[in-house]
Amino acid sequence: MLCVVVGTFVALLLCARPGAAEPRRKQVEVHYNQGMKQYTLGHFSEAIEEFEKAYDLKPEPIFLYNIAQSHRQNKNAERAIFFYRRYLEADPRSANRAEVEKRMKELQASLAEEKERAAAPAPQPPPVAPAPPAPVAATPAPVQPPPPVIPPEPVSTNPGRGLRIAGIVVGSVGLAGIGTGIIFGVHSNSLHNEARQGTYDKNKDDSSKTFKTLEWISVGVGGAGVATGIILYIVGATGGPSQTVSLAPLLAPGVTGIALSGRL
Repeated sequence: MLCVVVGTFVALLLCARPGAAEPRRKQVEVHYNQGMKQYTLGHFSEAIEEFEKAYDLKPEPIFLYNIAQSHRQNKNAERAIFFYRRYLEADPRSANRAEVEKRMKELQASLAEEKERAAAPAPQPPPVAPAPPAPVAATPAPVQPPPPVIPPEPVSTNPGRGLRIAGIVVGSVGLAGIGTGIIFGVHSNSLHNEARQGTYDKNKDDSSKTFKTLEWISVGVGGAGVATGIILYIVGATGGPSQTVSLAPLLAPGVTGIALSGRL
């Protein structure tokens, strides 16, 4: 069977930091972007190397999380656990702490099972049975008619229908999120203009900023939903149940990302 790796990355700009000068910001961005590219392509060893270079230049806790994610995808449970632990130590109030602790428990359980299998004694070969006695000539049994042939159950001719429906639903929700974000944006602009008409109104200006943030969140999440819905529909249209799709979160300073990958 021909295998094709499908990958996509959706970056959600939830907030933007001020444009303060940072000594090695461009180098950090280069290594981060290279790491994201290698992770999306499934080159996890190269992704680890790029994320480590970014961390050397700017030791943000979130790079430790990306390194742990890459080790987990690279089937290196011990290193993944190590960097997950370093990430939680560097950022004790992390919003995804519960998720990280759950992954650590799963990886630790997997390592324990591997150690138990390695310590188990090798199975003994079955005893050799004595040779059976020579057959005694007997009257041949009457010939029985062959059993009736039961036709196999028909195979569904539309195995990807469920994925296509899921893609349409997810895409529709994403479009609704984008529409909601547009409404938030219009309301934000209206409040912004009202706050600066005549006497400056700080309450309206603050409300304007709040709705502007909601606009970016809604549009970003809606865009992710639309992209995911398109991919699910394409996967369903090209074969259905033989495909697998997985999501992995990726984060960086001021940026949140989702990496979606699949196999046809």
